[in-house]
Amino acid sequence: MLSSPQPVGFIGRQAPPAHRLSGFHGSADTLNLMREQAWGPRGEQSVVVRMALEEITRDLFPKDYLSEILAVRNFATSHLRYVNDPLHVEYVKDPERLVEEIGEYGIAQADCDEIAELIATMGLQLGRQAEYVVVGFGEPGDYSHVFTRLKEPKSGQWIVCDPVAGTDERTMLGRVTTYELWSLDEP
Repeated sequence: MLSSPQPVGFIGRQAPPAHRLSGFHGSADTLNLMREQAWGPRGEQSVVVRMALEEITRDLFPKDYLSEILAVRNFATSHLRYVNDPLHVEYVKDPERLVEEIGEYGIAQADCDEIAELIATMGLQLGRQAEYVVVGFGEPGDYSHVFTRLKEPKSGQWIVCDPVAGTDERTMLGRVTTYELWSLDEP
């Protein structure tokens, strides 16, 4: 007699976690969605994301804004494993979902847009200005990667936060041939 397989991990949950699945309609479509999600109820307005942020920055000195930014970058580097999107699908998890996955599994899997979105959301919750930087490494306007930069208010410097580039952000930036900035200042 064959028995039915036991549920494994997420298989067996009653409802799928929040996400958006669609065909890829260009970087502008994805970046607009990323802004909406970063500003939304499961982004900047999320108590779940805020609680994670408070834990990340709990032991820092007050008004050490650079350390706050670097703590968020380090958290993303330590708890997000980069994976590609499916070949023909644009898959964008919202920031709260990533925090929930990290809480449940210790690590979440995300592509560059999801990683950038979580970092930007946490930056907004810190009160920092945030921008998405969409870049390409070939022809003008041919974009293949996105990351976040956060503005450190004391120095006015923009801090690049790109865990996908690892410790070699400078080399990645040197290879960029085309880019656009997408501000998150006004919802």
